[in-house]
Amino acid sequence: MEIIKNLTYNNKSPHFFQTYFSLSKQQTVEALAGVEATIDWLQTSIYENVVRDVTFYLCDEPINFPGELEITSNVNEFQPIIYINILTVAEDYSKKEYHLEMKQTDVTCFEYAAFVCLHEFGHLIHGLIGGAGKGKRERLLEYFGKGEPYYNRFLEEMNAGYSFAEKKKYRQIPHEKAADQFALQQLKIMMSEHKDTS
Repeated sequence: MEIIKNLTYNNKSPHFFQTYFSLSKQQTVEALAGVEATIDWLQTSIYENVVRDVTFYLCDEPINFPGELEITSNVNEFQPIIYINILTVAEDYSKKEYHLEMKQTDVTCFEYAAFVCLHEFGHLIHGLIGGAGKGKRERLLEYFGKGEPYYNRFLEEMNAGYSFAEKKKYRQIPHEKAADQFALQQLKIMMSEHKDTS
């Protein structure tokens, strides 16, 4: 397992975050803490053998996705990469995206960031157990392939940009619904263990 941090704005002032991103710096701090706590938890959870293969890439680029799972292009190795964009997680939190994704109203930025990380990790778990193939790489690629028609149809039918209505449709894609469910279940376990140790 490896954690790569490419956090350009991490040491900027609260005024900078408010001026350029209309965000509270505290939210980005909480988002980073939520992701780091999730990674720590995964290393001691029942998923410890899976997380060993993962590279977590944490960034704060001003782009429009909070998280993504990819695998390296090298066909001779299995190297899943989970990208988490701390800035976008904090921005989505401030827009209350958790209402749609988590179907909850009382969520901290820490919890939402943990949810995003667990959602991407959920895709990996579902690919490893639900994909066909002998090797991990083949199973994950097959899992991605099964979902491709749903994502393509969503993009073809998308006519309202990145609106709430479109995001709601996106959450109905089977892979997304399953990853959301996984993330909610694991977040509940993680937070109960987190409270027990506090």
